[in-house]
Amino acid sequence: MKGFVNLIILSLLVLSLGACTPSSKKKNSGSTDTDTGVDNNGTPDNGGGNGGGTHTYNTCSGTSSDGMGDGYAIHSLNLFLAGHQAWLPGTYSDPLAQQTMPTIKQAGLLFKSDTKLKIRFKVNAQPFPTAGEEYCYGRDTEQPADQYPYTKLRFRVHLRDVICLDNPAPANPDNCQSYGLGDRYRTQIVEPISEGTCGPIIDLGPIRNQTVYGTTIEVEDVKADSACQAGAEYYCPAEKIVRAASCWSMTLQVVTDYTQDFAN
Repeated sequence: MKGFVNLIILSLLVLSLGACTPSSKKKNSGSTDTDTGVDNNGTPDNGGGNGGGTHTYNTCSGTSSDGMGDGYAIHSLNLFLAGHQAWLPGTYSDPLAQQTMPTIKQAGLLFKSDTKLKIRFKVNAQPFPTAGEEYCYGRDTEQPADQYPYTKLRFRVHLRDVICLDNPAPANPDNCQSYGLGDRYRTQIVEPISEGTCGPIIDLGPIRNQTVYGTTIEVEDVKADSACQAGAEYYCPAEKIVRAASCWSMTLQVVTDYTQDFAN
């Protein structure tokens, strides 16, 4: 019964975190790139840093409809933050953070799985923030946003274990009242993904720690090609961190033991 209640809570959480879709428009269509720099098990290849390599993007909608087989629909979450901000589950007072990042306890449920744990990212169009408003979590409102919107993003993904800060008795771990995150480990470098396309499927199941309270991820060091489009070739293909005055947007898809698998 408790597991069923957790799944209901998880379904409501995913709906709430995926409901906020920022408006956006494009000034410059830019170019496309067919290299992810990461193979299908999430291992960085040797050609990603300068746009080399032979990997191709996956085609997907970025929604829960990209699953197939038995189980609940795959989880689909909206990542919507300012440059220099990391997507990291936690307790936030800012309502903009609450809309895009779950609590640590919620993340433990979201990524809960005995064996199968896979993720994939879809890069969304760069949002255009309203002047003078925070708009996305952590945005610097004292500066204008980018003149040239990005057409691709690259970033890092870290695994983080959910830990109990109360140190409850081993025989009754469900008594935990306060959760935290362990150190980063098993960092994945996701090389440039073009806007509107999905990166590779990253299989975290074999490389994550087996823990009582589960595992989640952190997404940080989000870089874009905006400066490259402005003529700074040394920032190509996407080598300059998104400015604090601008927003970045991606969709995170999560597959677990309880969901369908990725269709492709």
